[in-house]
Amino acid sequence: MNTGNTAKMLVTFWGTRGSVSTPGARTEKYGGNTPCVFVTHGDTMIILDAGTGIRDLGYELSRHVQKHGKSLKLHLLLSHTHWDHIQGLPFFSPAYMRGTKLIIGGSPKKGTFLESILVGQMDLNYFPVGMNELAADLSIKEFSKAKIKIGSVTVEWQEQICHPGGSVRYKLSVNGRKIVYATDVELDKIFRNGPGAVKNRLALGREYRAFIRGADLLIADGQYAGEEYSGKIGWGHSSIPLLLDVAHKEGVKQLAVFHHDPQHSDVILDRLCADYGPKYMAKTPSMSVFWAREGITLAI
Repeated sequence: MNTGNTAKMLVTFWGTRGSVSTPGARTEKYGGNTPCVFVTHGDTMIILDAGTGIRDLGYELSRHVQKHGKSLKLHLLLSHTHWDHIQGLPFFSPAYMRGTKLIIGGSPKKGTFLESILVGQMDLNYFPVGMNELAADLSIKEFSKAKIKIGSVTVEWQEQICHPGGSVRYKLSVNGRKIVYATDVELDKIFRNGPGAVKNRLALGREYRAFIRGADLLIADGQYAGEEYSGKIGWGHSSIPLLLDVAHKEGVKQLAVFHHDPQHSDVILDRLCADYGPKYMAKTPSMSVFWAREGITLAI
């Protein structure tokens, strides 16, 4: 791993699919696992969401421990507790390893309910191992400050109300370089004065724009193609054309379209990438747009 304050943040996608995992030949390229993104800077390791993608990440981290003999200190930041964002946690192998320190953070709006949700999904009726049987040193915390420090990384977070049950977006910063993770939000209800628009949408729009402004990498909810959105109003996810337009206006350098619709095959995602990628690369300033794929790593 890179070390030192001048090192780049490394971002690896372990799960990019939204709503439900979609294994099979039609999703091999972009992946069928639900959300999980791994960010490292030196010895600081941050996991964003615990969808089914966290299972394979866990095996990779376990191999690292076996090879180097160094215990893990991991921070898991949850955007929210819908199944597709937590269902991989019971299968996360480092949680079963003594010496692992796992700190799980989430919205204070959940209160102590955050812990009860995570414990509940490992109830004997659903899973054969209870959370109290995990060998790792596990702690679950609700955020009390809008800006926190995790190792060498500064983390800022904001609530996103335009999603059923709410969600949290995160900004990870090191020496002026910024990664924003903003999945599961219906931007159309904020930036368009149409069906379902929220009353305080102008204030929410300003808040979102300021949060993503100038991001070196924005990982953002773009579940629906433009023609699909009219049938999905109120489902809590964004249309791709709107997302790209807002991101470009706020000077985002790289945009990873994320939380892919379960019905979107590799062929469909390839087409969307071909339709929008060159268009935004040709704009002034240019913006690199790509559809997030499992297994790729970016240096930010």
